[in-house]
Amino acid sequence: MDESISRGPDVKPLKMLGTPTVHYPPVGRFIPQIPTQFQIYDSYLIDPQWQIKFTIIWTSVLAFTTIASIPFILRSWRSGRLYSGLLVCERMDRIPGHGVAEADSSSRPSLARPSTSRMVMTLGALWQSFTYMTFPLPRLSKKRHIAERPIRTLYASLSVAQMLLVLAYAGTVVACFTTGAQLRNNSNRAGFIGVATLPVIFLLSLKSPLPLPVFLPSLSYENYNFLHRWAGRVLFLCISVHGGLWCNQFISTGQWDQMTATKTVRGLLSYGLLGGIVITSLKPVRRMCYQLFWIAHVLLVVGFFAAISYHTPYARPWIYPCIALYTYDVAVRCIRFRIKDAVVSAIDSIQTLIYIPDCDYGWLPTQHVFLRVFRGPGIFESHPFTITNAAAWPGSGSPRGIVLYASIAGDWTRRLHESAVERQIGFADLDDLQSEQDLFLALEKKSGQQYDESGKRVKVMIDGPYGGLKIDLAVSNHVLVIAGGSGVTFLLGTMEEVLRCHRCASPTKVTAVWTVATFASVEGLSSTFSYLSERAGRLGIEFSLEIHARGSSAVSTDHTLPANTIIHDTRLNVPDLIRKHVTIPSRQDVEDGGAEVSSGGLAVIACGPESLVAEARNVISLLSISDRVRAGGVVFHGESYAL
Repeated sequence: MDESISRGPDVKPLKMLGTPTVHYPPVGRFIPQIPTQFQIYDSYLIDPQWQIKFTIIWTSVLAFTTIASIPFILRSWRSGRLYSGLLVCERMDRIPGHGVAEADSSSRPSLARPSTSRMVMTLGALWQSFTYMTFPLPRLSKKRHIAERPIRTLYASLSVAQMLLVLAYAGTVVACFTTGAQLRNNSNRAGFIGVATLPVIFLLSLKSPLPLPVFLPSLSYENYNFLHRWAGRVLFLCISVHGGLWCNQFISTGQWDQMTATKTVRGLLSYGLLGGIVITSLKPVRRMCYQLFWIAHVLLVVGFFAAISYHTPYARPWIYPCIALYTYDVAVRCIRFRIKDAVVSAIDSIQTLIYIPDCDYGWLPTQHVFLRVFRGPGIFESHPFTITNAAAWPGSGSPRGIVLYASIAGDWTRRLHESAVERQIGFADLDDLQSEQDLFLALEKKSGQQYDESGKRVKVMIDGPYGGLKIDLAVSNHVLVIAGGSGVTFLLGTMEEVLRCHRCASPTKVTAVWTVATFASVEGLSSTFSYLSERAGRLGIEFSLEIHARGSSAVSTDHTLPANTIIHDTRLNVPDLIRKHVTIPSRQDVEDGGAEVSSGGLAVIACGPESLVAEARNVISLLSISDRVRAGGVVFHGESYAL
């Protein structure tokens, strides 16, 4: 009887007369529950769940921004800009109608300008006041403020909106590795979350656009590169918490053998490599020695991946997506590479003209390309340059090709300028040079725009185009472009964009303001400004040019700048300039039956040094909301020329 009862749950207990039934628990199936306070924290079971939670959070944000960008995608599709600047291409046959001048304003189609309700403009102004605000920084130098040459205010590198994005990301990461974690006893959670941020960092480092509306075409890599840098610093914070708490535990408990264990040594090596990445990516290092930053970035990232893979196998599933993203980026960039013949000409003692003739379409003015010259030591370097001309279209009167300007700002641009001054024949023979000169002469006769046909021919590789103007100029009646120094290339590109859009609703007034160190830099571009002014006049667009340069008071009046050019010998006052061009209907006009809100808004475009762009953005955020609404709305685009 005892043997049959102990066989297991499948055997029914025997019931004897007068004997109560005895139920025995199943043998080997009862596991006692350990109280919560005595349970051991299993980081390898719990922490990967938080990695998944963090991944769900950032992918949800990406999906939300994709949905939010749909209105921009629709506007870009209607204006024809959606996929216009993705790939530089060359037509085997010439475009019919090249060299035909634009039609005058009488033949210009009158398309309706998009209307915006007052409520939408008010909400937009409120959003601008919140997102454009940038905090000023105290100036450490004791230079005196002179009325003729006011000292420009220094601003933080991030706006309030960008700061909030960084804080939100950092707060999410910190919350994921602190919630319910026993970091003092086991700091693995911080390490798990740190490796989970690697795909985010690589996603934000892509130069090639992803097949998602949020990255194509509403954003370009320079718009979210600040998030890439700060995401890397947040990763460094996670690894510091992870490694620091483990080392503190080993030292405080006297486990010195753990400090020399293989796993710990590999972890410390990973931490050192990551620290090298963070240090070499700081702004002073990028500005003083960009090549060191680039080489260190590539080599140290590879070493970090190898070290952390040997440190823990749990990091490898998060490294594979990073490798896939980088492979995608390199593959797409290789598709966009173009090796072309170019002519390099020195237009003055500072600036160099780079003309790439064998290009027909696939870019937009104000976009930029990375240029590599296959000659001398500069073959190992590529630098970004803004495209200043629009692609030729039938009836545009423009020559085919891409026009770039490079100002001397370092060793690479100095060597390029000196090479153009020498005017030596590169790889081409005399017949090739003569044919190139004949092509230039033919283009000059057709378009009226002069290029230096006696320049030097070189082989170049272009990578791009990237970036460009991200606002719709059709919604504004007046465009104010403020350029500082080399930002004049973006100014020229903006003018070309206005002229390119003349077939649809486009601005009727353009004010270009250029502040430059010396007037010598202006003379080389005077013919270009005159050419653009003449084209704008034929299309019925009012174009005015203001130049702020030292020593311009002694300039003679026989310059080749447009006739309506205003030259100042004082430093540009950005706040006064923007407020002057915010046109508000007067009370008398309203009483006489005029509209209370201006029919056309103002588009402000600032390009050049970071301080100039930040100041212009800050001025717009501080403008009265009612003034911006009555002016028909104010839109802004900033293009900072900085590393």
